[in-house]
Amino acid sequence: MTIRAVLPAILLPLFAGDVPARAESVPLARTATETAMTAAPRSDRSTAWAASLAPVAVTSGGTGATAAVLLYSGDGEIDEVARMRFEHVVARDGEQHVLAERLEQLVVKTAYHFGGARVMVVSGWREHAGRHSTGEALDFKLEGVPAAQVAAYLRGLPRVGVGIYTHPRTQYVHLDVRDPSFHWIDASPPGVHWHEGAMWDKGAAKRDASWTPEMDLP
Repeated sequence: MTIRAVLPAILLPLFAGDVPARAESVPLARTATETAMTAAPRSDRSTAWAASLAPVAVTSGGTGATAAVLLYSGDGEIDEVARMRFEHVVARDGEQHVLAERLEQLVVKTAYHFGGARVMVVSGWREHAGRHSTGEALDFKLEGVPAAQVAAYLRGLPRVGVGIYTHPRTQYVHLDVRDPSFHWIDASPPGVHWHEGAMWDKGAAKRDASWTPEMDLP
């Protein structure tokens, strides 16, 4: 039995202050789909970077729940409790859904890149919605950072899907973990789905081929 399997029952009360009361008594769903790329071992690396990290504020746009998330422990390893806290905050249906570890890493990496900006989650897990339904996608904004800047940064990462939604009433970025990379732009208003326009990226294949787990670290 893994630590992720037993921690929910022990730690759920610790998170109760961050979410609406109706979510407090709901059992946590501990199933997830991880992409094959997450299985690659990480090489040794100095952990001085991890010790200097500050928590990232994460807020759900749907529920208003907020938490300070420090995804890495001082030794540079992923903190499973922090992962659960992140997933607990972004859940919108009262039931926690496991997200891909690499997805969480890249969201946090992006926040650090922009000075530790607050992550405003638009949508995480949802049914019948492609990679959202497997926990491999997240729609989000960074407080104080234009969506175009966030999307431009993410398109420079390997093995990702990046969509930018540009309508004045949306202005958010979709991020998912995949191989090969694919990027698009969508000007649809809320509640309407227009055709997405693919964004050609001649350097994507080279970046994807060069990916190592260390690239996902802050």
